[in-house]
Amino acid sequence: MNEESIKKITDDISTILLKKNQDYGGASFDLGLNGNMVHLWDKVSRYRNLVEKGRMEPNFESVEDTLKDMIGYAIIGLHILADKTTEDKIYGKN
Repeated sequence: MNEESIKKITDDISTILLKKNQDYGGASFDLGLNGNMVHLWDKVSRYRNLVEKGRMEPNFESVEDTLKDMIGYAIIGLHILADKTTEDKIYGKN
């Protein structure tokens, strides 16, 4: 692992995330952190099922796709958190 290999992965995830956001119309943000947690939980559960059952070539999303989605949802969660923090500061919430 080095800076170049990390950048390649994060650039790929960035591209995927932007394209999916266009397709879904920002729906990943609609339910806030709770919705984001559910999306992440689903992906973690899928990842666990694939790895524990040794299904490295599933019918649909690969283990690699699932890991990329988990990173994407974590990035979305950070955006939701940043927006909420900014909103709380504007409206004086703690």
